[in-house]
Amino acid sequence: MKRECGELWRRYKLHGDASAREALILAYTPLVKHVVDRMNITPMAYLDRDDLLTHAIIGLIDAIDKCDLERWRQFEAYARARVRGAVIDGIREMDWVPRVTRRTANQVENMRAQLSVTLGRSATTDELAEALDLDPERLRSITAGVDRSVMLSLDDPIPSGDGESVALADAIPNPNSQDPATRVDALAQQEALADAIRQLEPDERLVVTLYYYEDLTLREIGEVLGRTEARVCQIHKAAIRKIQARLLDAQEVFLAA
Repeated sequence: MKRECGELWRRYKLHGDASAREALILAYTPLVKHVVDRMNITPMAYLDRDDLLTHAIIGLIDAIDKCDLERWRQFEAYARARVRGAVIDGIREMDWVPRVTRRTANQVENMRAQLSVTLGRSATTDELAEALDLDPERLRSITAGVDRSVMLSLDDPIPSGDGESVALADAIPNPNSQDPATRVDALAQQEALADAIRQLEPDERLVVTLYYYEDLTLREIGEVLGRTEARVCQIHKAAIRKIQARLLDAQEVFLAA
C-alpha cells in the first residue's frame, strides 16, 4: 500500500496526473470516514452525516493538493487535522447562530434536562433562570435567538386565512416585483439552483457535489460511498430530475409573480 501510494504521489506531484489524484482521494477515503466517526458529532437538523462526509472529503482533497511530495509519508497525520478542520468549518458555515449563543443555548438545554429529572416535571422559565443564575429576560432572549435561526424549507406548509395551508414559498411576498424578463436573471437562477440542491436527499446531494464540484466519476463516487456504479447512476439521475423540476417550478413562480 505504501509503495502504491508513493507512486501515485510522484505521478500527481511531478506530472500533474489527474488520475493519480483521483486514486489518492479514493485511497484515503477510509481515513476520512474514520476521522468523522471518531469526532462523534450528533446529527443536526441542518447537517447530517452525509453532509459531514462531504465537508471531510473536500478537506481531504485540499490536503492532497497542498501536501509536498517530500512529506507524503506523513500525510495521514496532516490529513487528519485538515479533515477535522474542514468538518468544523462546515458546521460553522451551516449554523447561523453565533458560537457564543449556541454554547449558551446548549448549557440552557442541559440544565433544563437536569431540572426535569430533579423536579419530575418541566422546569418553568423562572426556575431555569435561577438555576443558571440568569435574568429571566436574558434567558428568553437566548432561546428566542436560537429559535429565530431554525432553517425552514420553502415547502413547509403554513396556515392561510381560509383555514387551508400553503407552502412557505407561496406566502413570501416579492417587494421588488418587476417585469418577468428582469426577474429571471442569472442571480435568481443561481439561487434557485442552490435551493434545489439543498432540498435533495442527503445521498443525492453528496453525489451531485462529488460529481459536479469535485469531478469524480460515477464509479469513483460508488467506491467512496460503498455503492455500485449502477446505483450511483440511479441516484444521480433522480437528483437531476428533482433539480430540473424545482428549477421549472421556480421559473413558473417568478413568471407568475
